[in-house]
Amino acid sequence: MTRNRSKDSYSDLNDISSGNVLESVKNQNVTTGNVFIQKADIELLNQNGKQKFIGNIKFEYPDKYLISIKSRSGIEGVRIYITKDSIFVNDRINKKMYFGNSFYLNRKYGLNQSFLPLIFGDIVVDKSCNGSKDKCSGDQLKVNCVVKGVTLNYNIDCKRGKIIFVSQFNNSGSEGIKMKYEAFLNLGNILIPRIIEIEDSQYNMTIKIKMVKVEYPWNGNVKFIPGKGYESIELL
Repeated sequence: MTRNRSKDSYSDLNDISSGNVLESVKNQNVTTGNVFIQKADIELLNQNGKQKFIGNIKFEYPDKYLISIKSRSGIEGVRIYITKDSIFVNDRINKKMYFGNSFYLNRKYGLNQSFLPLIFGDIVVDKSCNGSKDKCSGDQLKVNCVVKGVTLNYNIDCKRGKIIFVSQFNNSGSEGIKMKYEAFLNLGNILIPRIIEIEDSQYNMTIKIKMVKVEYPWNGNVKFIPGKGYESIELL
C-alpha cells in the first residue's frame, strides 16, 4: 500500500487515554514488518550552512536497512547498508567502500543500531520503562526508558497513539540526539510521521526529513552490492 497524503489525519480509534499506553504505541511501529520510504526530502543544517538532498530508506524485518542519499539532481552519492552486526557504505563519488561492525555508529555518533526505528517514528522500549500503566493527561503522556544504557524520554500523543518527541541521554548524563515528529500520514491502521526533525547538539547539526512517498507494507527485500573496483576502508 503506497500512501502520499499531505494532511495530518488520524482516527479516534487510536485514542489510548487509558490502558497500557506503551503496548498501544508499539502496535503502531512500522518496523514490525517491511517498509520502503520511496522518496524523502532531506535538509542538513550545520556550521557550514544548509544542504539539501533526496533520500530513500528500505527496511527489511528484523534488522536490515538500506539508505540511499542523492543530490537534488538525482545523482547518488552514498549508499549505506546496516544490519544488527555490520555496516557498509558505498561512497560512489570517491569510489570507496567503508565497512565495519554496527558498533561503529555507537562509538562515533552515540547511536545504537537498535535505536534506528526512531527514524520512522517508532517507539523503542525496554522493561525499565515507566509510564506504561499511567493515564494520559491533556492528550499526552511522558514516558522514560533506559535501553542499552541510554535514557530515552518520550512525549506520547495519546490521540494518535504515537510518539511526538524523544530525547536521548547517554551513560555520562550528556544529552544526545533529540527527535521531533509532525504531520502524520495514515497508512491503513498505522501512522507514520511525515516530518522528522533530528537535532544533534554534539555535532551542532540539525537534519529535517520530509516523507514524500511511503510504501507500507512493503514486499521487497534489502540487498547491498559493494562498489566494483572500490577501495575498501575499515571503519574503526
